[in-house]
Amino acid sequence: MNLVWFRTDLRMADNPALLHALETGESTLALFVVHPEQHQHHGEAPQKLEFIKAHINDLVKRLGQLNIQSLIEVAPWYSDVPALIEKIINQHQVKKLFFNANYWLNEMKRDEAVIQMSQQSNVDVKTYHSQYLLPPGSIRKSDDSMYHVFTPYKNKFIEVLKQRYQLPLSIPSEIDADVKLPDLLPEEFNSPQWPVGEKAAVERLKKFAKNNDYQQERDFPAIDGTSSLSPYLAIGVISAQQCLAHVLKQQGEPAFNSTWVSELIWRDYYNDLMYEYPRLAMHKTFKPNAVDHWYHSPELLDQWRNGQTGFPIVDAGMRQLLAEGWMHNRVRMIVASFLCKLCLIDWRQGEAHFMAHLLDGDLASNNGGWQWSSATGCDAAPYFRIFNPTTQSKKFDPDGSYIKKYVPELRDVGVKEIHDPKSNTRSLAMYPQPVIDYKSARQQALAWYKDNPVN
Repeated sequence: MNLVWFRTDLRMADNPALLHALETGESTLALFVVHPEQHQHHGEAPQKLEFIKAHINDLVKRLGQLNIQSLIEVAPWYSDVPALIEKIINQHQVKKLFFNANYWLNEMKRDEAVIQMSQQSNVDVKTYHSQYLLPPGSIRKSDDSMYHVFTPYKNKFIEVLKQRYQLPLSIPSEIDADVKLPDLLPEEFNSPQWPVGEKAAVERLKKFAKNNDYQQERDFPAIDGTSSLSPYLAIGVISAQQCLAHVLKQQGEPAFNSTWVSELIWRDYYNDLMYEYPRLAMHKTFKPNAVDHWYHSPELLDQWRNGQTGFPIVDAGMRQLLAEGWMHNRVRMIVASFLCKLCLIDWRQGEAHFMAHLLDGDLASNNGGWQWSSATGCDAAPYFRIFNPTTQSKKFDPDGSYIKKYVPELRDVGVKEIHDPKSNTRSLAMYPQPVIDYKSARQQALAWYKDNPVN
């Protein structure tokens, strides 16, 4: 009996653990384990757990069509997993265990314990790479050290990727099977914006790869100019390899150098950094001597969290996060710069708030983005690069459509005023006054960063 352990790979296509298990021709059992306490301990969004449960249920049904039986188990903590899998091994006479590798500290410790237990039980363990375009550690400098600047990393990455690129593994052929399904997980996820299922994710990918003008539209939050695939990538409903394959199919080899593929490479880069420097998973700054004492202002932090800063583009983004569990990437940069560089509040407060609400919450990418914004991270934005929220708003939401969608009290405000409403307009619209003065806050930030070096 084979056992395939699904984790951040909730799909059938391009899933090497599943497909190699099926190639053996032996009976195969699928295992799904949810970790509610561990999930909560990591500060991840409750709706993300519901999204995971919904996709487990969907995948269990589809595996049933291949005559593959599934087990759905609950293990509160990662440390509970080895004993759980040992029990399954004994009950089902498992001879081979297949799973795709994870690369973060707690997950690797869990997997090492499972591998050790399995080997003691004379179970052959097969692990595969599937979560990123390249395994961590694939891209090194000539002295075998990790790149600390993204551009040379990306250039080397593309060179290696072209040499190693292979088409994604195909999906198994579904058969008309009648398998008794296990008791499915109770789920509360219901969002038209994020339809559940591998097929829905692939259709979204195909549509984006065929019709997108990402380079021109990606920075405008009112436009459907991004792929919106990040929630599916975060839990492995689709793979980065599938994303690359669909873009290559539409654009050919030039796609390797496209802006969207560059964003996929950023995802690998942040994962590589967390793999190389586990301290990043422990709330440490990447730069060892970076500033690490920040202003403490609970009231200002709550105003930011709740979208009540009086800066429309910031408030629109924060309200979108609360309402949808997602935020446009350009707006993520704006709200992060506002918190860290204009309010001088610890980036970890923003990192935690994002993880607590994001459907696409990803430890490495979220940490990398926040440390980039705060100037404490690897190849971060320099301390003096401070986004002006009003200028950003005028440039990337020129007619105020995005603002009006999420800040409805401003929907009747004219285009000339909506980015920086005047006091009388704010009063009539019941919209808050700005919580900071941008010019003075910027000068304060520049002086503060000079007194508290980030290098």
